[in-house]
Amino acid sequence: MKKYCLILFVLFSFLFNGCFVLRVTINNLGESIKSTPKKIENKITKPVSDSVKLSALWVGHSTVLLQIYDKVIMTDPFLNNRIDGIFIRKKEPGMDIENLSKLNLVLISHSHMDHLNFVSLGMIEDKFPGCNLIFPEGDEKYLPDFNLNLIRATTNYYKNKQYLGDVIDVDGMKVTPVYALHQGGRYGIDTYSWLERGATGYVLQYRDVCIYFAGDTGYDDEAFKVIGDNFKIDLALIPIGPCRTCQSRGMWFHTSSMEALQLFEDLKASYMLPIHYGAIQYFHSADYPLEALNKILQNPESKYSKISDKVKILKEGEQMIWKNKGDLRIEDSEMIIR
Repeated sequence: MKKYCLILFVLFSFLFNGCFVLRVTINNLGESIKSTPKKIENKITKPVSDSVKLSALWVGHSTVLLQIYDKVIMTDPFLNNRIDGIFIRKKEPGMDIENLSKLNLVLISHSHMDHLNFVSLGMIEDKFPGCNLIFPEGDEKYLPDFNLNLIRATTNYYKNKQYLGDVIDVDGMKVTPVYALHQGGRYGIDTYSWLERGATGYVLQYRDVCIYFAGDTGYDDEAFKVIGDNFKIDLALIPIGPCRTCQSRGMWFHTSSMEALQLFEDLKASYMLPIHYGAIQYFHSADYPLEALNKILQNPESKYSKISDKVKILKEGEQMIWKNKGDLRIEDSEMIIR
């Protein structure tokens, strides 16, 4: 029965989603049947700690655990090993939810299966019932009735070049939905055939810290400059894939490694954490976007080589922490990686 379900999934992808989804499906089906995710050694058992101004733990893919003073936030939770039973991740999640002591907010960028993961939200529901969860309008049709505080973010005016949405005040934090060039939908046909909408990025502000989470997005030469002009962003979580040729232009709805660096420059943020690679194979190896990013940053003729010290690359399960109370933009601010 499982074999026939997989065959039907491939046929569905081919008929409705075109070559991109078909290729990704074929690349992953064999691995899904015969492989297990690579183990993450030395996982952090106390990801939430005292006396932290800001910390960011990369769980993998687009999942980042943020701590800003006493608030704990998670982006696009993907905490299990499979996406809806079909694709298996290359590396296991870099954090076990059993080790998470608190969670104030979950940010969902869009409803694609690698970002709106029902199994992961079920884990959060079990451990943190009633936790705040913000999602973009349009995604409510895909969200089951979780025992979570579901908050819909307004995004329908992005198409009119209004790149900033209405501020959401939640648990003492300010969350502003911001423009993302990406599709909504969930099942392929709704994404690519009738272009379902429902995707957003977020700017999160708490006390004197400001975080940008892009979700999934393509590059726009105006939108991110506007976002950067309106916020003093300390840390930007920016996707660097998937991309066919990551050192040049991307795929319209996904920034390449090169475009991610340009997006970072447009934001005028202090630091960038690359995300959305390593867990799933698209065109090349799962780590190809990172390899391309490093080549760009290490090339002395590249205009982006001058910002290489601002791009903080973490392994899955690694956490960077700012403990001092000063401005994160100061060069000697106390930042450690563990």
